[in-house]
Order: sequence, then structure tokens, then C-alpha cells
Amino acid sequence: MYTDLRSYLDEARRLGEVKVIKGADWNLEIGLITELQISKPDQPLLVFDNIKGYRPGCRVVSNFLNSPRLFALCHGLPLDAKGIGLVHAWRNKTKEGIKPVPPVVVKSGPIEENVHTGKDIDLFEFPTPKWHELDGGRYIGTGSMVIQRDPDEGWINVGTYRIQIMDKTTAAMHITPGRHGFHIRNKYWDKGLPCPVAVAVGGDPLLWSMAASPFTPLGVSEFDYVGWFRGEPMPVIPGKTVDLPIPAQAEIVLEGQLIPPGTEQVDEGPFGEWEGYYASPVEKIPPFKITAILHRNDPILLGAPPQLGEFDFYWGRNIPRVGSLWDELDKNTPGVKGVWMFNETRGPIMTVVSVKQMFSGHAKQIGMLVAGAYPSAYLNKYVVVVDDDIDPSNLSEVMWAIGTRCDPEKSIDILRDCWSSRSDPRIPPEKRELDDITCSKAIILACKPYHWMKQYPVSVKSRPELLEKTRAKWGKELFGA
Repeated sequence: MYTDLRSYLDEARRLGEVKVIKGADWNLEIGLITELQISKPDQPLLVFDNIKGYRPGCRVVSNFLNSPRLFALCHGLPLDAKGIGLVHAWRNKTKEGIKPVPPVVVKSGPIEENVHTGKDIDLFEFPTPKWHELDGGRYIGTGSMVIQRDPDEGWINVGTYRIQIMDKTTAAMHITPGRHGFHIRNKYWDKGLPCPVAVAVGGDPLLWSMAASPFTPLGVSEFDYVGWFRGEPMPVIPGKTVDLPIPAQAEIVLEGQLIPPGTEQVDEGPFGEWEGYYASPVEKIPPFKITAILHRNDPILLGAPPQLGEFDFYWGRNIPRVGSLWDELDKNTPGVKGVWMFNETRGPIMTVVSVKQMFSGHAKQIGMLVAGAYPSAYLNKYVVVVDDDIDPSNLSEVMWAIGTRCDPEKSIDILRDCWSSRSDPRIPPEKRELDDITCSKAIILACKPYHWMKQYPVSVKSRPELLEKTRAKWGKELFGA
């Protein structure tokens, strides 16, 4: 298995999954090309080189997990897995339980090829894109891995939080309330101390995936999960100006301090957010003061900007969420046959579960479990429960079930005051002013009523085994394969 971003790119190139773009402008053009590419399915990742105003070799990578095949390559899963099959592959890999493998401290690493401190610090030395037309500036942290140490318990957290460049030595880091990094930062601030951070803005796609996923429990480091996935500890070195481990094979690392409130402030935002809107206003927040920049020769900046496209795979972030949620449901109730979160609705906003109903109230129980489970609770607005003859990853089948098995009066429940996000575009201004960052959610039972399920009209949908038999006989003539 690959060990860093460069060897990941080598593996992707060998599979024909890399496209190099030369001569693009960091100012909007890289973002526009990244967005344009997801208008077609199963596209290769993008490597931008010879970027306007920067020397050749100083590159930006985007769409690095934006297909099932790239996600499978990143996580060591079967390369032909898709849809629910990809979720099954994930669950098979993790079914015995993840046994953390802590990182190992090494004497040196490629990240030390260039070390800048003091007057040599310059955040503009990298071709950081302005990703969207209305962004407030250049965001160096989109594919970022923010490393923090809990000041009380000593464990290391790695999270993904956006970072905007302010000037050569100053940035702004936006951390959503409720995230692990938010709690760690506030522990320092409550003591009147700056929060030390190290940020890999170019590095291992697997570490980024772990940092962006919700299944790593509080108190366990994402470094340890990467070690488990690879079967060997991740090499780290001590930071130069902060007491934190940094990935020895990272591309670019920013070290610094998140200054406590009450002194300096910077204007962060706006930024095109993952729901597909500019929902959060410009916010005054304490700055991120850079104390050191480390980078490899010919460094690669990792870009994971929120984009909207017809075939946006959403970096595969829903696969770990779905796998974790499915495991959680299996611990609490029988009969779950499939779980899915549609990329089209952005992350967990719409979660679908198929169930073989076994008792009265079974479907409602599953809907309530999904509504409150950690992998699906955050900004989840629609929980849809369908029968086991529905593929939850097939939007056509799900909408058919909603249209023909859901009675609006009897089958929909509304929960209020649920966990949301400042980036939720549906929170009205008056609630924002009160810092009421909550939403409602609908539990939609799009399944046959349990008490007269056997009397429900029979579907014209053909049995899967008959369709497969027909596909085997006529598939080549119909589809050319």
C-alpha cells in the first residue's frame, strides 16, 4: 500500500487515474476546472502544474477521492466496488474492529527538506487557489489535516478545518462547534493560553480521510487509525516550533498558534461551503499565527474544496459514515439490510436505511436511532426508512418508495432543535442572531405498514435473480458488455 501522497499518485497514475493540467491560474481557474470535471462520472484526479506565477513542480492536487475507484485505492479496498458494495467492502475490512497502531517517531523525513521560520515565512510561496468566485480570499486549508494535543489528557487529534490566508505569516482557521478540535482549542483558550497546532496542507490522502470522517472516537488519534489501515505505524517527527508530531512524509506543514480571544481578530470568509451555499457570514475570529513552514522540494498542495457537480462523489466521505452508522444500528436492532447517504444531498443530510420489518414499530425505531446516532446526527434533516426490497443507494427506487408507500399524514414525524451547523443555509437570520444553530428533521417511513404488509399490493418489480439471469443471457447485446 502507498505511504504518502506521492506514492498514492504513482499508484493512481499506474491505474490511469491521473490527469495533469498545465498552465492554469490559481485565481479561480483551478477551482473552475475542478468543478467542471465532476460533470462526468468516474473521472481521474487532477494534478495542476506550471501554475501561473509559480515555478514548475509546485503543484496542486484536487478531486483526489472523487470516484469509487480512487476511494478504494486510498483505503485498500477492491477497486471494482461501488455503491452498497463499497460499503460492504468497508465493513468487511473493519468488521473485526479497528486496533489502533500508534505512530513511530523517526529522526528525520522529507518534510524537513525546507524549513522556514521568522522572516522567511511566506504563505504565498505556494500556489494556493481562490476556489470559488465569491470566496473572501485564498484558502490554503481545504485538504488540510489539523494536528492538536489535548492539554489535559495528552492525546492527539487530527481534524479537517478550513484555513484562509490573511498575509504572509497570518491565517484564519474556522472550526465548527462540536468537533473534537473545537473542544481541544477551547481548553487552551479557557486557560488563557494559545492553542498550538500543526497543519499538513499537503499530505497523505488516507490521513485526510481519517481526519474528515466522524467514526474516530474522542481520545483516539487518527494517526493510530492510519497505522491500522496500513498495517504499520505512520512515521512522524517532532514539530520545529510546537510540541506536536507531524507526518514525516507530508508535503507542506504549517506550525503555529491559535491566539486566544480578546486580543487580535481577523475577518474569516465568506467561503463556498459543503452544502453548496455561502451561508455563513464573514466572522471575526482570533488569528492563526504561523511560526514555521516546512515543505518538501517541489511541494504538492492538497485541495478538497466543496464543489457542486452532477457526479460529485463527495470524496467518498459518506462511505465511512455509512459503515459506522450501519455498525451502530446492528448493535441495537436486527433486520437492517442496507444504509446509504446520498452525495447529491451533501453528506448525512439525507440518510436512507432499508429494513426487513420484524415487529410493530420496527421501522420507527430505526428512524429514531438514525436521528440520534453520532455518524448521522450532524445536520441530518431527512431519515428515510424503506423496505428490504429497496436498494437504498438507488435514488430512483427510494423515490418510488416515498411516492407509493409513504402517507404524508401517517408516515412523517418531525423532530425539532436538532444539531446543525453555521453553514446550514436554512437557518433564518433571527435564529443566527440568538446563536440558535439548530434544525428540524423529518423521519419518513417509506415502507409498507407492518400491520397489513401482507395485504399490500404486489409490486411489478422483477425478482433480482430473474434480472441477473436475463442480464447473463442478453446483457452483451443490450449494453455491449
